Amino acid sequence: MESESKENYLAAVYRLTRDGKDATTKDIAACLNLSPPSVSEMFGRLARQGYLDHKRRHGVSLTDKGLGVAVQVLRKHRLIETFLVDALGYRLDEVDEEACRLEHAVSDRLADAIEAFLDYPTIDPHGHPIPSRNGSVEERDFESLADMKSGTVVIVSQVNDHDKEKLHYLAGLGVVPGAKVSVAEVAPFEGPLVVEVDGAKVPLARNVARTVGVIAEP
Repeated sequence: MESESKENYLAAVYRLTRDGKDATTKDIAACLNLSPPSVSEMFGRLARQGYLDHKRRHGVSLTDKGLGVAVQVLRKHRLIETFLVDALGYRLDEVDEEACRLEHAVSDRLADAIEAFLDYPTIDPHGHPIPSRNGSVEERDFESLADMKSGTVVIVSQVNDHDKEKLHYLAGLGVVPGAKVSVAEVAPFEGPLVVEVDGAKVPLARNVARTVGVIAEP
């Protein structure tokens, strides 16, 4: 349990610090559904063990040691998600919780076998990059669907994988990685977008559109 908890913390810090900012106690508490005091205690422990740089009142960032652990956890998580969708027919909104339960039990050897079985995928079903065996991560650039102008045609590149209800809703509309989306209308003052997917026009709330990463149609 100690190892599993450590891995959960380090993976959460990785996700929250990709923009270069430190992760705060409040950030991690919200991400892992824990109390701030317990997060502060774990921060101190992981800092003493060399996994985190802990700056009081500023937050934490990963050391090289912590980064190595976090990336391997994410590799297993995203390989499991890909296996569940591609091989077992799971929906996008079903796989995150399953992968969270399984990632700590999967050995490096099994992760390698899953990767080979799937023919070495580079992105998971949500559009997130799968770290390589050596720990490299090829992050992709994309824009938010919420920032697109009327008349724009884009390809969905990535969807946020931490909100099951939004994922289920978006999948029902066909807004999934690889889908072609036309922005028909954009209401002013943070109003909704009207998007066209597979010939159907549907309204999309701005806060939902922000969870969708897109690239321009080639």
